[in-house]
Amino acid sequence: MRVALVSPFVAAIDERAPQIGGAQAVVADLARGLAARGHEVTLLAPRRSFVTGAVIVDLGIDADPAAALGRKNSDASQDTAFAAVADWLASRSFDVVHGHAFDAPAFARLRGPHVLHTIHLPPIDPTVVAAVRATPATLATVSESCRAAWRSEGASVREVLPNGVDLAAVPAGDGTGGYLAFAGRMSAEKDPAAACRVARAAATQLRLAGPIYDERYFAREVAPLLGDGISYEGPLDRAALWRMLGAATVTLQPARWDEPFGMVALESIACGTPVVAYRRGGLADVIVDGLSGCLVTPGDEAGLLDAVGTAGGLSRAACRADAGRHDLGRMLDAHEALYRRLS
Repeated sequence: MRVALVSPFVAAIDERAPQIGGAQAVVADLARGLAARGHEVTLLAPRRSFVTGAVIVDLGIDADPAAALGRKNSDASQDTAFAAVADWLASRSFDVVHGHAFDAPAFARLRGPHVLHTIHLPPIDPTVVAAVRATPATLATVSESCRAAWRSEGASVREVLPNGVDLAAVPAGDGTGGYLAFAGRMSAEKDPAAACRVARAAATQLRLAGPIYDERYFAREVAPLLGDGISYEGPLDRAALWRMLGAATVTLQPARWDEPFGMVALESIACGTPVVAYRRGGLADVIVDGLSGCLVTPGDEAGLLDAVGTAGGLSRAACRADAGRHDLGRMLDAHEALYRRLS
């Protein structure tokens, strides 16, 4: 099968470097996994992208630095980018064109019976919501909770394609590092500052990892809490991230928003490390309360603190086994099945 994957034009999709977010990592895993299964995979992505097995098309489009720092994309620049993508696709034949961008022009420009869009975020941008409602293309998202959110906004999102992780590639950690972990964008909706407060209240160390997405939030809320056993490790490649998560006793995910899926939570339990998170969004799909972590009433930081001790006593082997529900092979199977229906 000939598949064209269209990435978000936020950052390069480079499997050799840290990714700015879960969607970029998923696109890389999808492209590489499909290619390994014998499909012809073409990836349209910003310059300097690299994924093993995929043909990378350079349309002269650079990553959007504003979007990479958490600021709104330029609608004009995004329309130019996706117009170039649509023009390039118009003269070529693919069985499926699969878009992963969260930009209104992507839904307006990439249309047709063989076009699929996976929406990796909840309906948080009115312009994107309107574009999603208007597209005739097939729509998917990554969790049941995210599909329900989009349907409540009048969008015909039919398919759920959960993310996955290559469990065989993730080393099982022993949790002997003596610290808590947090991974994700340094931004208000992820709330690493809450993780810092919980770690201080628990009198334990904490390691934070992820790109600084909101510089003002980081300077105001996070930086003053660093030190005395709380350290910021910066953005990590996946191997380094897995080592950090695997050595942690518990991973904290105190998200203030409805996570569309929760890749960090999945990667943590794949390492064997239980997760303490608020019961909201896709995190409630990924984490089984009392088995692979503990889910707490949203906003209850005292509840997070109480749950750290409980989660630390959970079986690491059971956590890793639970991650098998979202193994990469299952993700690829689901994509192939949908692609066959669309082609």
